[in-house]
Amino acid sequence: MTISISSKRIRAHAFLTTFLFVAAIVLSIFFFVYWEGTSLPPTRIINITGDIFCMVLGLVLFLCCGSNEQWDTANLKVFLMMVSACFISAFTDGASWLLDGKGEYRALNILVTTVFYSTTPVLAYLFWRYVVTFLNIAKEKTHKWNIFFLIIMLASVFSLIPNLFLGYYFDVDPTGTYHRHPLFSIPVIFSFFTLTMTLLLIVLARRKFKNGQLIVLFSYALIPMLSALVSILYYGISFSAPVIMMVFMLMYCLLNVEQSRSRTVAENELKVAAAIQEAVLPRTFPPYPSRKEFAIHASMQPAKEVGGDFYDFFLIDDDHLAMVIADVSGKGIPASLYMMVTKALIKTQTMASPDSTSAVFEKVNTLLCENNSLEMFVTAWIGILTIPTGELIYSNAGHEYPAIRRKDGKFELLKEKHSPPLAAMEDIPFRQGKMTLEKGDILYVYSDGVPEAENAEAQLLGTDKMLEILNCAGTEPSDIDQYVRERIEAFSGGTDQFDDITMLCFRYDGPQEDQKTSALTIDAEVKNLPEVKAFIDGKLEETGCPEEKKKEIDLAVEEIFVNIANYAYAPERGKATVKTELQMAPRRIHITFSDQGRKYDPLSRKDPDVSLPAEKREIGGLGVFLAKKSMDEITYEYKDGKNILHMMKDLEEVEE
Repeated sequence: MTISISSKRIRAHAFLTTFLFVAAIVLSIFFFVYWEGTSLPPTRIINITGDIFCMVLGLVLFLCCGSNEQWDTANLKVFLMMVSACFISAFTDGASWLLDGKGEYRALNILVTTVFYSTTPVLAYLFWRYVVTFLNIAKEKTHKWNIFFLIIMLASVFSLIPNLFLGYYFDVDPTGTYHRHPLFSIPVIFSFFTLTMTLLLIVLARRKFKNGQLIVLFSYALIPMLSALVSILYYGISFSAPVIMMVFMLMYCLLNVEQSRSRTVAENELKVAAAIQEAVLPRTFPPYPSRKEFAIHASMQPAKEVGGDFYDFFLIDDDHLAMVIADVSGKGIPASLYMMVTKALIKTQTMASPDSTSAVFEKVNTLLCENNSLEMFVTAWIGILTIPTGELIYSNAGHEYPAIRRKDGKFELLKEKHSPPLAAMEDIPFRQGKMTLEKGDILYVYSDGVPEAENAEAQLLGTDKMLEILNCAGTEPSDIDQYVRERIEAFSGGTDQFDDITMLCFRYDGPQEDQKTSALTIDAEVKNLPEVKAFIDGKLEETGCPEEKKKEIDLAVEEIFVNIANYAYAPERGKATVKTELQMAPRRIHITFSDQGRKYDPLSRKDPDVSLPAEKREIGGLGVFLAKKSMDEITYEYKDGKNILHMMKDLEEVEE
């Protein structure tokens, strides 16, 4: 987490602190001149000048910290408290020197000297907290130590209160002259103990620091110790505050600037990771401008720079559309990496098993469970739509319930029993559901970031409110996405987004009016030829196809399907898909055969010479030749690992 100086509260605090720092510096200089500082003993002049220098340096350091937006918030707060404590130490030390020997200000001298004494244990304790936050050590590991050193610091500070009346550390006589007593070093000894323990922590964690950083941290602990020893042995010499402030400047330059630079590099890397993640998600809308049978829109807004949610949609073939939405456990870089792996696996397995969403999830689950040392899991929903018929098969692996709106109805949750999340456990079956979408139906799938969006009162949006918003959002998928997002922002009221917000909206518009498309996927075996011919003949009857043309089409269909059944997968077995597209004006039929067998272009073979006797012709090729003669047009392509053969026949009667 980094601090933002754009916050009004932060700016107000920074302005007030800067004002107080400047006022303290001006007052110190004014009274130094007002009380004829040049006539003071040399040691006092040196000490007071050093204190004023310390305060000026503290002001500069405070302003530098305020302009560094990449600093870790917790670490910056502790550092600024150290700078402020050292500034107070310098101010009170200078004031005590100016007030020394002025009996009329005796009470004020006692007060400022007491504050000066209290800054020593406070600085030692804050140094401990600074190192802990710099190392980013978990709170539970340092909690007891934090309390222990806090008790020592408070004991040292509160032990100064009775001194106001008993004077066992120091006192100020009626003439205003300061006198210290043998016990005055006790708060310093407590501070030495805290600093020593902090140095021990630094030694134990030395590998996390660079050499220059180690030198600065040791300087902070050792130089004030030496300065305090000199002050104990020789009264009148006090350089602790200026020395500490100069060490703070070194800490800022060598520790925190370096830390900020590293954080900037890390953030740049996160931006690159976010750009890569964004690139793997479909971002062009509408994605298929020529397809009028449906409309689709999706979006993903990560809670951090990169997210664990993802969506995907892709055409398996001309008649099948796959839609996916998923949520990876966790946040940040690990979740985003797992997300990209999961997305790739789901798409690969969907292309391999387009007729079963349960089979897709079972295969993906097996792959994700392998070497899942991080024990991450994925909630996901997948649907495969047969575009010509509106038939949708789907599976839900622990994901949110989809919302569906039937034509002229309202959005409702499609509540069905879930399967477990992907990668949660091995060798488990996944449920598969089926429904038929009618023209105008809208499907809305989303991640839990939508219903679990929070406002300032920690209230959740909830599914009821989500459905209420959806029912006011219109019917265009892109408009629904934008409207829901706007309502979530209005509900949150500027509250930080806790989870990724991902949604995919799909509207089924049905086949185009001037054409009817149907598809049949079947085992590529000769015994299934009658079913294929019945499927084709049923479509031809809808058009009133002439009997002669029907026979020619049946001949071509038989030759092509038998060719696929005998050779595409041999000796293994596989699937074949037959798609028909009936065009009404002019009347014609387009038939497409596709399979995932070995790549082979049947049209590349030279046509047999039918003028030769059968015994003199080369074996093979006659079936494809007959198909060519029976149809008006026939073409082949190999696409997405599939052999695809297109045939077209004009169904209009030929006028003689």
